[in-house]
Amino acid sequence: MKTNTRTRRGLQGNWLLAGVGMVVLVIAAALWLNQGAAPAKAAGVATVAVTRGDVSATVYGSGTIEAEQALDVGFQTGGSVVEVLVSEGDVVTVGQALARLDTRQLEIQVTNAEAGLISAQARLTQARQGNARPQEISAAQAQVASAQANYDKLLAGPTAAELTAAQANIKSTQASYNAAVKSAGAANTKLESVRVAQEKAAAVLQQAQAKYDVVAWRADVGRLPEAVELQKATLDYEQATANYEAQLATTDSDAASQIATAAYQLAQAKSNLAKLYARPEDLRSTQASLDQAKANLDKLSAPATATDLLIQQAALTQAEQNLKQAQLNLGNATLAAPFDAVVTAAHIVPGSFVNTGLGVVSLVAQSEQHVDLKLSENDVVEVQLGQAVAVTIDSLAGWQGDGRVAYIAPAGQSSNGVVTYAVRVDFSNADARVKVGMTANVSIITERQQGVLLVPSTALLPKGAGRVVQAPSADGKTVTEIDVRTGLSDGAYTEIVSGLAEGTQIVALPAGAGSTRSGGLFSR
Repeated sequence: MKTNTRTRRGLQGNWLLAGVGMVVLVIAAALWLNQGAAPAKAAGVATVAVTRGDVSATVYGSGTIEAEQALDVGFQTGGSVVEVLVSEGDVVTVGQALARLDTRQLEIQVTNAEAGLISAQARLTQARQGNARPQEISAAQAQVASAQANYDKLLAGPTAAELTAAQANIKSTQASYNAAVKSAGAANTKLESVRVAQEKAAAVLQQAQAKYDVVAWRADVGRLPEAVELQKATLDYEQATANYEAQLATTDSDAASQIATAAYQLAQAKSNLAKLYARPEDLRSTQASLDQAKANLDKLSAPATATDLLIQQAALTQAEQNLKQAQLNLGNATLAAPFDAVVTAAHIVPGSFVNTGLGVVSLVAQSEQHVDLKLSENDVVEVQLGQAVAVTIDSLAGWQGDGRVAYIAPAGQSSNGVVTYAVRVDFSNADARVKVGMTANVSIITERQQGVLLVPSTALLPKGAGRVVQAPSADGKTVTEIDVRTGLSDGAYTEIVSGLAEGTQIVALPAGAGSTRSGGLFSR
């Protein structure tokens, strides 16, 4: 498996080692010049323009295609099979009938249950002619009185004390919100202060670099004050940058969180005040409760006994459940697909007898599939849930599926001293040629930059801990080295963060050889 590495943005590396490396290069150049070599010319050197485009980093892997859902379905009731509606290879949709049992006995059970329900309903109606006990009448009257009091209170509106408390809460939460907004302004002021400090450090670093460049040709450049000054300016700039990034990481999130909390509390206080006033729907609901309480009282006042009502109500409930069970058994006589799938096997034929729960039809979901793969610890750290994945299959030329990273194992597995991590990639598939068990290749896009400046990776040359490119002069006789900061690389092209402008012509060096100096001109 292959993974692209990312270049860290910003000034980086050990400047002390970079200084030593620069001294070595200067000494080598001085020795060459002392031998009388003439500066190389750039005439005839091939160039390429700095362009704008997209670049991405990718982690590669492979695994076997598995179905997201695979199931052996069976009947929820036993019986004799009268019809098998599918065969191996058929595509079915959720709810589609797969097979049916003999339903004659089940239909008789439904008819008997329906008759039992009608009888129970009639007995309950007859029992309602009895008399309720006095305590039940008193309880119903109390419910009516309570419902009437709730309705009257809602209709009258809030008391003066309730209004005062709600308004005081709004005033308090408004003050908290204003304080949060003010605090956010103070945090932004501190952020601006560290940003200015960073810019000053950058200016000092630029001046120190210019002074150093003047004496860089000297063999003892490492001992000169200019080298010490450059190193100190570099360290100061890195510290200023770290301070700015740390302040930037906390300022916006903390301030936004405080403001959001205060805003929610203020909105809640206003909502509580609004709830003190009755809405039309609240009045309707309270009126309905009052009407229901009165209806219950009227029902109990009718000539009926509670015991008879309870017995007959229980009988009615039992009859209802008997009918539901009979209807459920009848429905279970038809085996239906629980999801969209492909039939991989049908284990029954008409006339066979099946028991409850026995798997008789095998289904595999075709549309939702996944690939399980194993990644090294170097690769898995670049992968995150939800990242886009391109899925290809060697045996299906030109086919590609789009997936997402659905699972990353929290712990690795060691085999022969090698630790790997399980990763699952989910993808949708509408192509019948893609089958479970095929070997699939996955390309996980771990990072993507769009519309950035790009140069061929072979055009980059080392300079200490950094990188440079060569830009020829207008007459093609000389070249100038330009320091650049690089970002994401996909192998062929590298993102340029700073140092170049779009359209700049740079030397297009051939790939495959190491970099050397030749009178100020790098070649490969």
